Amino acid sequence: MLRVALFCSAIVVVSTVTGAAAADNLKGTYYLVGTQVCLVAPAGFKQDSNGNFTIPIGDTNLSQLTTEGRVIYRGDGTGEAQQNFVTIVPPPNPYGAAVSAGTISYSFTYTREGDHEYRMTVKPGTFRGMLNAGPNAGQQFSIEGDSRLFRVSDDGKRLAAAIDKPFVQKISFSGSSDPVSRVCTAISNQSLINESVTVGTAR
Repeated sequence: MLRVALFCSAIVVVSTVTGAAAADNLKGTYYLVGTQVCLVAPAGFKQDSNGNFTIPIGDTNLSQLTTEGRVIYRGDGTGEAQQNFVTIVPPPNPYGAAVSAGTISYSFTYTREGDHEYRMTVKPGTFRGMLNAGPNAGQQFSIEGDSRLFRVSDDGKRLAAAIDKPFVQKISFSGSSDPVSRVCTAISNQSLINESVTVGTAR
């Protein structure tokens, strides 16, 4: 359990880390870079005075992560992403330091929240990953629970996303029946790399 708790912090989000469209008909492929920090609490989190699950229970560890990849927008409010990541769990922490790397893929939807603002949500059951470096290399994992706010440039060529409110993610590893809880902060930026597509203008 301790080993799984350590390496559940050694994988990307987000949480990844994705954006969304400048308009509902935006189509194209974007290059993404991002960074993430997570507080992992294997025993879970309890509520603060405002009802947010932000107070860790028991031992915790902290992870730092960078990611890069490609995000595809289909023009109908849905999309998909594939990313590579490298993460470090620095000392001191209860489970020891570690370095890991791997890949993830997921599908998402997005909805408008305001002028140039959208909410991205990962489709349940689609966030899958593989660790290909580190002590747990070869292990598969899945993540449930990811929501981000993003802002889009007028021409749709630049996207910026961030986790704007705390929420608990659940990570499950192959070979373990107990999901592990974490709360993350994350930011990312995306740039259009497929100039041949039609880009809608934000309203």
